Amino acid sequence: MNFFTALYNIILSPISQIIEIAYILFDKLFDNTGIALIGVSMTVTLLCLPLYIVAESWQETERNIQLKMKKEILRIKTAFKGDEQYMILSTYYKQNHYHPIMALRSSFGILIQIPFFFAAYHILSSLPDLHGREFLFIKDMGKPDAIFSINGFAINILPVIMTMINCISGTIYSKGHEIREKIQIYGMACLFLIILYNSPAGLVFYWTMNNIFSLVKNVFYKMKNPLKTLYYFMAALILFVSLYILIIFDRGSFSIRLAAALTLLLLIPVPIYIKGINRLIKNSFSHIFNDSRKRLFLFFTSVIGLAVLCGLTLPSGLISSSVQEFSNIDTYGSPVVFLSSSFWVSFGLIIFWPSCVYFLFKEKVQTVLSFTYSVFFAASLINSFAFAGNYGSMDETLKLIDGFKNPPLLFMVINAFTILFTIILIIFFIRNKMTNIIISLYSAVVFGMVVMTVINVSGISTDYKEYEKTLATKKDTNPKQTKFHLSKDKENIMIFMLDRFASIFVQDILNDQSDIKENFSGFVYYPNCISFNSHTLMAANSIYGGYEYSPYEANKRKNLSIKEKLNEGILVLPKIFTEQAGFNVVLSDISWANSSYTSDMSFISYYDPEKKEIVDNYPNVRGINLLSKYTGEFKKEKLRPEYTEISLSHVIKRNLFWTSLFRVVPSFFRIAVYKNGTWWENGVQKTTSSFPDWFSALYYMEKITDFSSDKPTLSIIANECTHSNEDISMYNIPLNGKISNSLDPAYIIQTVTLKQISQFITFLKENNVYDNTRLILVSDHGIGYRGKNFTTEYIGGYSKDHLNPLLMVKDFYAKDEIKIDNKFMTNADVPFLATKGIIKNPVNPFTENEISEKYKENGVKVTFEELFMTYHSKNQNYFTVPDNSWYTVKDNIFVDSNWTK
Repeated sequence: MNFFTALYNIILSPISQIIEIAYILFDKLFDNTGIALIGVSMTVTLLCLPLYIVAESWQETERNIQLKMKKEILRIKTAFKGDEQYMILSTYYKQNHYHPIMALRSSFGILIQIPFFFAAYHILSSLPDLHGREFLFIKDMGKPDAIFSINGFAINILPVIMTMINCISGTIYSKGHEIREKIQIYGMACLFLIILYNSPAGLVFYWTMNNIFSLVKNVFYKMKNPLKTLYYFMAALILFVSLYILIIFDRGSFSIRLAAALTLLLLIPVPIYIKGINRLIKNSFSHIFNDSRKRLFLFFTSVIGLAVLCGLTLPSGLISSSVQEFSNIDTYGSPVVFLSSSFWVSFGLIIFWPSCVYFLFKEKVQTVLSFTYSVFFAASLINSFAFAGNYGSMDETLKLIDGFKNPPLLFMVINAFTILFTIILIIFFIRNKMTNIIISLYSAVVFGMVVMTVINVSGISTDYKEYEKTLATKKDTNPKQTKFHLSKDKENIMIFMLDRFASIFVQDILNDQSDIKENFSGFVYYPNCISFNSHTLMAANSIYGGYEYSPYEANKRKNLSIKEKLNEGILVLPKIFTEQAGFNVVLSDISWANSSYTSDMSFISYYDPEKKEIVDNYPNVRGINLLSKYTGEFKKEKLRPEYTEISLSHVIKRNLFWTSLFRVVPSFFRIAVYKNGTWWENGVQKTTSSFPDWFSALYYMEKITDFSSDKPTLSIIANECTHSNEDISMYNIPLNGKISNSLDPAYIIQTVTLKQISQFITFLKENNVYDNTRLILVSDHGIGYRGKNFTTEYIGGYSKDHLNPLLMVKDFYAKDEIKIDNKFMTNADVPFLATKGIIKNPVNPFTENEISEKYKENGVKVTFEELFMTYHSKNQNYFTVPDNSWYTVKDNIFVDSNWTK
């Protein structure tokens, strides 16, 4: 990270994110872009108000000093010249305890605006929401207003209005001041006119509102009792907005609107709060109020500790939990680089800006800041480690894979009372002059967190080096090279493992997309199908290897590690087909291959740099990775022009710090921080989901498939595009017909996936290989929370639908209209279905047990246990599922009585 990027993260990034949050809040509240920008401007003005008060105080001090010295300075300048003048002026300044550099105090009010202007310019000049939005006389907030033109030259009226308001505000403010200040103010107004003249109208409107609020502020300053007047004005405004939210605004639940209104109303008794704080300072905090050294040490140990926790310790812990997911993203190699972004943002928000405020104000504000941040740090430690909670795993955009689920109410209540007790304890220590104990304890904790971070970073570096060794065995082949060689006249078997494809959606999709239904001629759809777990780790391997690799059966063989059993299951069908039937086999992106979250196919075949060739560890079996190989080409072709592609590394850099905030806030407030996985970033993540990385492989299947094989073929293709829950409207993927679940992103994604496979089927038919191809579409598990076919949707708190996977099979030469078969099936039937009629009495080459359906005669054992990463299992040789977490399921899975604990 270069110096300027670090500087941006420290100074501008915190302000940028405040602007984003304010915009989203007001846009959600009023559903109006213009009002949202007014809200942003008002928020920024209120946040800056304390700084403006300090600036005004400094400027007034400077004016009084200049006025006091003016006559004598003029006399010295008239009477003396050159070095003599300089020496006498210097002596005069010293006598008055003044230095010429203090004159900069008069510019402080303008200097405050600079970082806020740059932050607003960065956010609002490229905000997607502004494009095409109207407000008042502005036709498009994303473009210059161009109200009228003269001889073809567009005239933007809004920057002119902005400048006029700025000048009026400056005139009121500088009344009675020296000409130098007036020139400075009018010069800045002209400069902003030049800079913003051709900027988007939304940005200019925001800055215009800033000038209006500045005008209001200047008017208040000319009144008697300006703070009292301002308070009454703000109280009236808060009351109006609260009533609007409760009575007029009808979006969202009433409970949420009531909570928002009550939160605003709690701001009205500010004078009472101030009196309470003053009393607290006088009675309880006099120790640190009167001791600047202890006050400073308490403040800095707290903010440094909080910055290390949020910027280094928690992010490094998250990355170290799954190093591969954060490796080799965009132009970055080792994921350690992401820690620098999270740290500098943390440094800026938690150390730099609070320190600026701390040193600008005097003892009273400093005392409040020291106490407040000491509470923040202690509460953050408690929330992060004692009340971390279990929210599941995250995808590469740092979004919770299974969505946000609030922890139990009791958990949140205990969390709240623990924080309250901590606050009382800190007050007790400060009141009883034991601040040194807090400082020492915090210093020890900071040291421990630094050690923990070093251990995490060391682990990340070690894991990344191992990952690099794995990558070194692969050759980055031309992505356009043909990957699948099918046979024109011999059997082809293609198994598509579509991660998390919900069986429940199939009939709706085929009814909605009637144009593809006939394409699935010869298929049999099995809705009465069960999987063995709700996560890929324990659910997918039985698809590849059969029942012996379901979690319950696999656990019986404790002599093998989980990794060995995962790889063994993956190789069952390839070894059967190559050794017993002379097939060529291609495996693509197989789930948890080599026990790796990012499929590691190198144990099957790899590139030998010395021999400069692909080495197949198993004859006629090839392992390939298609993930992300075609993303760039797909986005160039399909990304709509109005969307700007945002890199995944950008999202990680920004959101890594937000995942820390998620951890440090109380459990009852985490839903607000998470905000449906957007982390309060407006519209940016739409182009950064994993969907195009996976879907592009299906989209270009026709280009990477030919019919040149002289042997029968088996192709097993794992694809996770159906695991995405993202809005894909930014991609130009047409959908014909109605969409039954148009508000459900998962339904839309699974619809386009089935349509894409339908297009590939058309490709097979056009090349006369559909008849001699057996197709199996299967998923490892369902999607959960949509089990409308079940008489009781949940069991033991889990959605049964999570264990209802897709299973559709098209046999050789089958041509009839798609059929529905309600026979009891599992996704572990795939090896039996794949070998049926080709290999007589197939056996597992590793265990020598028969590949058959007999394992399900008395039902199958399934579990909802949350072991979705290998390290979640407490034993390396088997999945540590408690005995009481198994369910036996048989016959009709939609009948409650067929689920037995």
